[in-house]
Amino acid sequence: MPTAILADDEPLMRAALRDHLHDLWPALQIVVEADDGPTALLKIETHRPDVAFLDIRMPGMTGLEVARAMTCRSLVVFVTAFESHAVEAFDTNALDYVLKPVEPAKLVKVIAKLERQLADGVPLGAGRLLEALAKMGVEPPRQPMALAPPARDPRRLEWLQVASARGDQVSMIHLHDVLYFESDTKYTRVVTKDSSGLIRLSLKEVLEHADAAAFLQTHRSTVVNRRAIKSVHRNGETVEIELKDRPERLKVSAANHHLFRAM
Repeated sequence: MPTAILADDEPLMRAALRDHLHDLWPALQIVVEADDGPTALLKIETHRPDVAFLDIRMPGMTGLEVARAMTCRSLVVFVTAFESHAVEAFDTNALDYVLKPVEPAKLVKVIAKLERQLADGVPLGAGRLLEALAKMGVEPPRQPMALAPPARDPRRLEWLQVASARGDQVSMIHLHDVLYFESDTKYTRVVTKDSSGLIRLSLKEVLEHADAAAFLQTHRSTVVNRRAIKSVHRNGETVEIELKDRPERLKVSAANHHLFRAM
């Protein structure tokens, strides 16, 4: 049985699409729904559905950003409210889309294509869809990417999938909200203003994909967000960092004291 996720911040539009899919594609199982981009990405990575229906404009992350960040091979169908001239461009580039309000006749064609793709095992390719959108004048935002698996292009890293210490919950955390990373045996601890969790990456891998201008390694076990530093305290040969939004102080190794000579 094929599975799908519906992501749209408009409840009525999402409900209309759900009802049409129920009538026109009864074999499809809608496993989860989302009303914002980060939640959609998290649900896609967690459930790995066969099809992802993504609204192009959602809070947090657009459908374009979600499609770019996906690491699974879900087929992508964009949900859009573009005008007729844009729809023509969609057709010219063989894009799959659902126009708001949902048109059953168009949805039938989309479903037929999806069923063929699922039967053949060939993904539609979100990259091709995004390239065609760019030709229409819709500029894709800078690509985010989750930290599992690690991105090869450091500019792509914006969103982290962080597991709770007990492993019973996964949260989407923006890199800007991370105060510091700390190595923790097999994992790396991600610390924000009011939470902490784990990712399956070493500090070395984090540094490879994080913005070097924003993050610096202050200890062999610690990488700190420069924006999170409130002050630096010296006491003889000891140097510690005081954070803006956390009570703990982080030690700076002797090899990295030079980083704060001008601070």
